[in-house]
Parts: sequence; C-alpha cells; structure tokens
Amino acid sequence: MPILNVISPYLYYIYFLFVIVLTITILLDNKPPEVTVAWLLAIYFLPYVGAVIYLFSGVNWKKRKIVKQLPEVTFKTYLGPILEQQRHFLEAVSRKIDNDMAKTVSLVLNSSNAIITLDNQVDFFYEGGPLFERMVEDLERAEETIHLEYFIYKSDRIGQRIGEILKRKARKGVKVRVLFDGVGNFRKMSWRFKRELRESGVEVRYFLDPFNVLTGRLLNYCNHRKIVVIDGKTAYTGGMNIGDEYINGGRRFSFWRDTHIRVTGESVAMLQGVFLSDWYNSGGEKIIDERFFPEPEVVDNYLPIQVVCSGPDSDWYTLKKLYFNLIANANGEVLIQSPYFIPDESIRSALEASSLSGVDVHLIMTGVADKRVPFWVAHTYFESLLKAGVNIYFYEKGFFHPKMLVVDGDIATVGSCNMDVRSFHLDYELNMVFYGETVCKGLVEQFRKDLQECRKLTPDVYNKLSFPARLRNGVFRMIAPVL
Repeated sequence: MPILNVISPYLYYIYFLFVIVLTITILLDNKPPEVTVAWLLAIYFLPYVGAVIYLFSGVNWKKRKIVKQLPEVTFKTYLGPILEQQRHFLEAVSRKIDNDMAKTVSLVLNSSNAIITLDNQVDFFYEGGPLFERMVEDLERAEETIHLEYFIYKSDRIGQRIGEILKRKARKGVKVRVLFDGVGNFRKMSWRFKRELRESGVEVRYFLDPFNVLTGRLLNYCNHRKIVVIDGKTAYTGGMNIGDEYINGGRRFSFWRDTHIRVTGESVAMLQGVFLSDWYNSGGEKIIDERFFPEPEVVDNYLPIQVVCSGPDSDWYTLKKLYFNLIANANGEVLIQSPYFIPDESIRSALEASSLSGVDVHLIMTGVADKRVPFWVAHTYFESLLKAGVNIYFYEKGFFHPKMLVVDGDIATVGSCNMDVRSFHLDYELNMVFYGETVCKGLVEQFRKDLQECRKLTPDVYNKLSFPARLRNGVFRMIAPVL
C-alpha cells in the first residue's frame, strides 16, 4: 500500500531514536556489567521485541516510584519516635557486644523502618486445612474490620466459604476491604463472585490493575504478599493464598506443603500498616487512622518479631539483604526452604562461602514442579553449590511451597519471599523475622520432618544429567531475572 511505503521509513527512524534513548537509559542505570550487556544485546539483536521486554522487565523502577507510599514510609511517619529510640538502643548494644541478632535487627530497622516488637504470640500452620479452619473461626468473630490482601484468591470451595463470611459481615456493618494482585489473580476469581462481594458492601480493589491504562505497563511487578488483619488484633501472613489446592493438592498434586503464620500481639499493627499502605497505593482512600491500631491485647509472651517489606521501588532490597546477612554470618547451620531457587550472584556466593567455611547448609526445594522453566533453571546453580558442600534436597511427597530460612537455630524468617531474583527485585514481598531458640525450635523440627519426604541430590546424580537437558536449562537461564 502506498501509504505504508511512506510511513515505514519514518517508523524506522523513530525506532532508531528510541533505541538510542534506551541505550542511554540502560547505561545510566549502573547495573552489573553482565546485566547491562545482556539488555543491550537484547535490544540490538531482537528488534522491537527486545525493547518491549526491556520496558516491561528491565526498567529500573527503583528510581521511578511505582506506588504512592511504601510501607517503610508509613512506618517512619507514624512510628518515628519509636524508630529513633530503637536505633539509639541498638547502637549502644552493638558497641558492647558482637551480637548477630543485634546486627540483623539493625539491618532490618535501618533499611525498612521495621521496628522490633516484643510481646507476640504465633502459631505456625504447615497445611492448608488447619489454617483455613482457624482463619474461618477468627473471621466469624470479627466485629469492626476485616482486611484481606492476597496474590491469589480463587472463587473455589474454600474461597466461596470465606467469601460468604465476608459478605455476611459486610451486610452487618463490619468494614471489609479485599485487595488482590492484578496479575496473580487474573482469571482465578469469577466476575459473579466479585460482583456479589461488592453488592454485599465489600470493598474490592486490585493492586496494579492489568486493565488500567496507567498501571498495565507495570505487569511485571506483582504484589506477592498474603495478609489478613481482623479488628486490628489478629493477623495472618505467610506463603498460602486462598484456594482448594492448599487443602487437598488440587488437580495437579496429591499434597501441598506450605507454611503460614497466625499472630496476635504487637506485630499485628505492623501488618495492618502494610495493608493500609497497599490499599492506598491501589486507589483506595488514605485510611491511616488510630482506630485501625487498637491497643494490642497483652499476650504476655516474649517473642521478638520484625515485619519486613520489600519491593522493586524500595530504597533497599531489604529481604535480599536480610537473606544475605543471615547466610553470610551463620556460625553452625543454615536451613532453607523455597519452592523456587534462582538466586543472584550475591546469594549464591554467600551460600558457597558459608558452606566452605564449615557451616552446614541445607536447601529443600520442590521435586514436583508446578512450573517447569524455573525448575530447569534452578539446576544450573547446583553444580557449584554441590562442589562447595551445600546439601540439596527435592521434596517428593507433593508440591513444596514454603519460604523459610533458619540460621543457627535462633533466627528465622518466614513469609512470601522465594529465594529467587523475582522475589528479591521485582515483586512486593513480606516476611516476618523471629528471634529466639524457642520459636525457631518448631521450625527446625518441621524442617527435619520434611527431610524424610525428600530425595537428596548428589554430585553423581547431577553429573548424569543429559547434554540436551543441560543445554535446555542453560538456554532458559538467560531469562532467570524475570522468572
């Protein structure tokens, strides 16, 4: 067509100028040399496609804020005096003793404004059935507010059961707010279910709605957090979304192993603050108010906890720094559970250095994959880890989905953060950090129990991997940063 013949040269020049702008942008981002080279090659040798992939996956949103207010800012705004008080205390303690716990508390406090709370009671759930039964009991007792935030909420049997409670409570005057991730929850919940929630008075919002013109370009950045806060007094967080598969394994798996937390006490206020920040960032009203932070019930149980948030536009990749700090400073044992294992160079080096220095490092990941590509890519990291003496296991009873790290039996972190680049750099995540042998003891016991359902990967077994499989794994590793 004549008009296309006229337009085509102009499109070429426009794209050429666009590539120059992208090149300058990439060079100014100061990313690691290998990352910079990879993006430049993608843009130059994959015309149009490479540029589109970079816009969705490579733009450094750390310098271009995605959301209006990060939880870290909320904490600083409303907990300023407490933050300063704790910083001064930790500085005094650090000068007197070489305390790994104090260092970890300081790292999290300084990088994400996460104060340490002391009066808390927690219950851990390792299967969905008991978790949802307890959650239903707590939801039934709600009198003022129910706040739910999930990466995935399915309108299946358990989703409908919880949904009925939400609708009934909303009709009775309880303020119910529900927040879903726009990408994670895509096609997981029926339009009818959402309509019924809204008609009952439940407020429903999406974090970075994929159908919104302004936020659709940010599809690569997901809210992976799982939070429930009831009346500002009881909260849940961890690795489980809402879906039948967490109870019975679903159609694909015979069993689903995960870890979730129920907490009462002072830490509930921190989880409430995260939810309210995410609600505001999703187009909801700014509802930071004292009525959402009632005086916590005294549980009379000394349990130090920090609530740690991280995201692509955070000032620091706090969760990655937390994992690195715990692994690098371990003295005796490192226990890791993660369904996916795609570490960046710093985490991999920390694991190798820790193992080579005599620390017992144990990693359990799923042996029954729900996503083949991340499972294949994980294998490309095993050779050097095995050589360094890291113990690697595949859980084979069913799908393995917990995200946990325990170091030396006295510091642990559990939450939504996988040990992969996506969780460290691209998604909004939330973990709780627990201090003390008492709380860690149960997590260590569960780890030992999980080992009984595992197959250990040995160097001999790894070396038998076929050439086509190694080649396939290596090819897919090139997209590891966005998996």
